[in-house]
Amino acid sequence: MEVQQVNNICKLFAVTMFIFLALGFFLFSEHYGFAQTDQIDQTTSKLQTANTALEQAFNAVLDAEKAGANVTGLLLQLNVAAGDLAQAENSYHAGNSNAAAVQADSVLPIAQEVTNSAQGAKQDAVASGQNAFWLTIAFTATGAFVLVLVLFLVWRRLKRGYMEKLFSLKPEVAENTA
Repeated sequence: MEVQQVNNICKLFAVTMFIFLALGFFLFSEHYGFAQTDQIDQTTSKLQTANTALEQAFNAVLDAEKAGANVTGLLLQLNVAAGDLAQAENSYHAGNSNAAAVQADSVLPIAQEVTNSAQGAKQDAVASGQNAFWLTIAFTATGAFVLVLVLFLVWRRLKRGYMEKLFSLKPEVAENTA
């Protein structure tokens, strides 16, 4: 029951994080009518790159979770990166492009690390699932063979006992009274 609750909390967190990222991307990806400079364009580009990297990391974590991997640590790292991205967007909208660029740049390594870890966790979970499947098949086949063998040996022993008892009996001659 506790594992199910943790999975539900992780799923809720992941969905909330996705909504937060999507909302932030759609609300803040448009340029405002201010004079655009190269630094603002670079900062906007860095924010979009960080947002895309974080979205890819989120999708990788979601895929790993669907495959059965434990993604609790990855979600914590994803939360840190999302917080950094939110701070970067807040700095950008407050007019502090330098801080926004630095904060957006700090999101990229975290997102890349989460993506790589999630892909590795997914591969491990898939391999573990396949191993468990083949192990179940092997135990089932072995168990079925042992069951049939035991049933055959029991039948043979009972048959032998019945035959010995049958051969030890002396036939009675019945008189015909007709």
